[in-house]
Amino acid sequence: MPNTRPALTPHGRKQRRTEQRELVRASIEQLRTSDGWQAYLKARRRFSSYSWRNVLLILSQHPTAHHVAGFRKWLELGYAVQRGQHAIKIWARCAPSHKRMQAWRNAGADPDERPRATYKLVSVFAQDQVAPLPPPAKPVPLTAPIAEISGDSHQDLFAGIVGLAGEIGYTVCVCDTGPADGTCNRATHEIKIAERLSPNGRLAAGIHELSHALVGADEQAPKLTYAQEELVVESIAFCCCQTVGLDTGANSIPYLTSWAESASLDVLEQTVELTARLADRIEAVLVADPAAAQPAA
Repeated sequence: MPNTRPALTPHGRKQRRTEQRELVRASIEQLRTSDGWQAYLKARRRFSSYSWRNVLLILSQHPTAHHVAGFRKWLELGYAVQRGQHAIKIWARCAPSHKRMQAWRNAGADPDERPRATYKLVSVFAQDQVAPLPPPAKPVPLTAPIAEISGDSHQDLFAGIVGLAGEIGYTVCVCDTGPADGTCNRATHEIKIAERLSPNGRLAAGIHELSHALVGADEQAPKLTYAQEELVVESIAFCCCQTVGLDTGANSIPYLTSWAESASLDVLEQTVELTARLADRIEAVLVADPAAAQPAA
């Protein structure tokens, strides 16, 4: 079916860009409150395969979203979008068209002139905007089980923490740490985890202390105050534990996010970008198949 949508006028394109910038700005603004930051962390777990920008866009437009997909994808999953639902807008990567690629090849295929991918806002819908299709359709489940942090269900994952620490020159020791659950010494490159903790508790503490080490080793990390680094580290630990299904909280996050109330949008953006980047790195060693952490979107 041919595309009959009229082309945008210069004024229309300008207005659309303005609306898009406002949508992005509003999504970042929500990080100024403790509730907003915690909501982002919980949303990131649900949308771990999405960029942090898209997680914020989903959260700002539809806070109750646990899972999103396009209209046709929902049909494949065994659900149908209900009549009258408003779409959620997120960024989607658009590869160069075959026509542009062929024109580039015909012109000599100069690597410096290779057509680049573009991004556009596309429509998706959340799980509470759809309904299961009747038989013979078999709607896929959209939730995953959560394990207690006091158990030993995830003890095999601790080896991944030790391995990643070793990659950046750190040793990990399970030993007596006094009242602390764990410590990270950047001078000696030592991470210590309290032996009194349960295996799941050691994993959570190990993620926290490894996050401190990764922040210190990350060349792209902005200069952080104590509160900012603790917020980043607590956020990373919360995200990673949620991704692997550990029931852990973010108890210190409400206090630590007080700085965000007066922080500039640039600082907020840098902080959430660092959090997402380092959480991705840890999750890569915890979850061999990222698609297994949540239903495919």
